[in-house]
Amino acid sequence: MNQLNKILEKQKILLLDGALGTRLQEKGFDINDSLWSAKFLNENPKALQDIHTEYLNAGADCIITSTYQASIEGFVKKGFDEKTSRNLLILSINLAKEARDKFWEENRSQNRIKPLVAASIGPYGAYLADGSEYSGNYKISDEELKEFHKNRLEIVAKTNPDIFAVETIPSFKEAKIICELLKPYKYISSWISFSAKDSSFTNAGDDIETCAKYLDTQKHINTIGINCTSPQYISSLINKIKKSSSKNIVVYPNGGAKYNPLTKQWENSPTDEKEFAKMANLWKNEGVNIIGGCCQTGPKEIKELRKTLYSNI
Repeated sequence: MNQLNKILEKQKILLLDGALGTRLQEKGFDINDSLWSAKFLNENPKALQDIHTEYLNAGADCIITSTYQASIEGFVKKGFDEKTSRNLLILSINLAKEARDKFWEENRSQNRIKPLVAASIGPYGAYLADGSEYSGNYKISDEELKEFHKNRLEIVAKTNPDIFAVETIPSFKEAKIICELLKPYKYISSWISFSAKDSSFTNAGDDIETCAKYLDTQKHINTIGINCTSPQYISSLINKIKKSSSKNIVVYPNGGAKYNPLTKQWENSPTDEKEFAKMANLWKNEGVNIIGGCCQTGPKEIKELRKTLYSNI
């Protein structure tokens, strides 16, 4: 049995962290950059590590690395050489591991598991930084898409994260390509999480039931889910996934605001932490095993989630 399933068998629910990029923004950092939060791997790695620690202190059982928008190609485009780019990718996982290990050393006596580190694997569109991660319309061949993900996975796998968090995937096609590339790394737990535009379809317009049905046949994928999606659609998406799969389900929606890729700003008012936790409790009762927050959620949401979701465990 893999590590993720062992934990879920023991405590039934796993709490993720919240946003990284928008949390940096809340703290006064400028993230308006093609590298987004990954630019701080070079500029201010301590800022990233401090946020990991915030989430651990808030109660997260798993923290997600700052590799969502990080890639060799992205760093090279910003002027870094290939060796430095590779080292920055590796640094992202090591920062999270160091934060986790320090936290665990100081909090080992608490009644909780040793937190996990999930390596974020974002979509190709995150590298493009042009909003196409919300459509899946990349205008490249399948082979080019495969090569992009293959290079990054090879580097990240060598750091031995606890989980591959393949997240915010807009299309069934991209999910299938990454799924195939993950086969050599069966020893690392993994999830594939889609971004959705409504209660039935991914951002690229693929039926979520079709996606879940396919991934259910892939033994090396432990978990299927939804992230960076409005909370209002989550319950319907959960039920559609359950119809087509018996795997673990992960959900970590955004705070309810809508992202404008032109201004690179989140618009409309997000959900407050108590409302978010009430919805999360509903998702838990609907069969979700892994819950957290994405953009526009922070430590206060994670603290509230821990208090609500773990009250009967």
